[in-house]
Amino acid sequence: MRRLLALTLLTLALVAAACSSDAEPLSGADPAPAPTATANAEEVVADTPDEPAFELPDYAAEAAGLAVAESDRALPPVSPDEPIGAYGYSRYVFSQSGDAVVPSLIEGPLGYQTRCQEEAKDCSYQELKALHDRGDDVPSYLGMDRETLGELVEQLDRVNVAISAYADIDAACAAGLSKSTNQVANMGIHMIDVGAYGFDPDRPQMVLFANEDGFGLGSNEIGRCQGGAWTGEPGFVPVGAVFNINLSEDHPDGFAGSIDNWHIHYNTCIGRSVEAGSSVVNDPESSGSAEGARSSTTQEACAERGGRFLPIIPSWMMHAYVADDFDAQSGVFSMFNPSVWPLSDAGSLAEARVVQPSDDVEAAPIINFSFGEVSVGVGETVRFSNSDSVPHTVTAGSFLEPDDEFDSGVLGTGQAYDLSFDLPGDYQLFCALHPDMVGTVTVG
Repeated sequence: MRRLLALTLLTLALVAAACSSDAEPLSGADPAPAPTATANAEEVVADTPDEPAFELPDYAAEAAGLAVAESDRALPPVSPDEPIGAYGYSRYVFSQSGDAVVPSLIEGPLGYQTRCQEEAKDCSYQELKALHDRGDDVPSYLGMDRETLGELVEQLDRVNVAISAYADIDAACAAGLSKSTNQVANMGIHMIDVGAYGFDPDRPQMVLFANEDGFGLGSNEIGRCQGGAWTGEPGFVPVGAVFNINLSEDHPDGFAGSIDNWHIHYNTCIGRSVEAGSSVVNDPESSGSAEGARSSTTQEACAERGGRFLPIIPSWMMHAYVADDFDAQSGVFSMFNPSVWPLSDAGSLAEARVVQPSDDVEAAPIINFSFGEVSVGVGETVRFSNSDSVPHTVTAGSFLEPDDEFDSGVLGTGQAYDLSFDLPGDYQLFCALHPDMVGTVTVG
């Protein structure tokens, strides 16, 4: 029994440390070469001549011939040669580690995902609760009916009660929880409950704690549970919960509705343990960074830092921010909460989590069938990279009036297209495979 509990504790600790790892990519690795996607398209210089519309090629047939991921948990069959995605916001994230580009994260199911992470929408726990209590029509972006919203709010209420049972981190220590990470930026300390199994809103596998001065402290400074008491500074309060279930091929069911996007970590380096039975990331730079997330690395680089390398954390994981005083305007199930220190706003937090290309271009990841908001200067290069599990195109004009001013052709997962403009203005674009997927590049 003692061995089983120790194994469970270690597994949860590894998962928590992986989710919270935010270190800068490590250099000096000499990884084996990985298969790469087709090279980025040659940069296009677009101007504004009055040219007739052109007939689109048969991109649907071309897209049908592309290999795609075999399951919700699987990586794409072809790896990108550039970093792509936005940590906590896109289906795939590939990060730069030295000279290598490594898979870092999968989040959500294949295809279109119901995501609610925008500050202007009712996405937080308190907003969802108020929406249900008012009896208003359920917005279409939530992808659920009123009955389902009621089930979701009831489940979130139960999580709120569960974490509110801990007045502070001392109470968590007294209840037998143990520290797995330091205070992660916009997330908190991961405290593990080894007695929690499966998906149960009444007892999450981890409770997140934070205080204003906790971010950036190392393990020795921040404290730990010892003899049922917290050894560090007081003032750490619960800010949210974390759920962790066994890895399966399919994206798991959990909360009612479909806005609970679970995630999987790849190529994770776990720091040395400073507590018996738990692998704690003991470097504050490894447990969170305000500059954006780059959590994955190569096996060689991990060995150089004396860590333990995990090609994949064998579990699905998800956060739920339900604490009354830390309502997440980035969404109740967001990976990061701008209301948890260091304080931010939802838009700035999302922008900071975009993985940056290795050269001097404006990153414009295609995320969940959206081009996002793109603004560049005259002559600057914008790089559209496909972070979705399905192919897209970046084509000038609209589906009814396509323009040959620029056209990427079919971009599989991880492929990218560079574009620049020599005149200011607003340039319309769309995806020839998904006619409702439209956007604008503002050039100033």
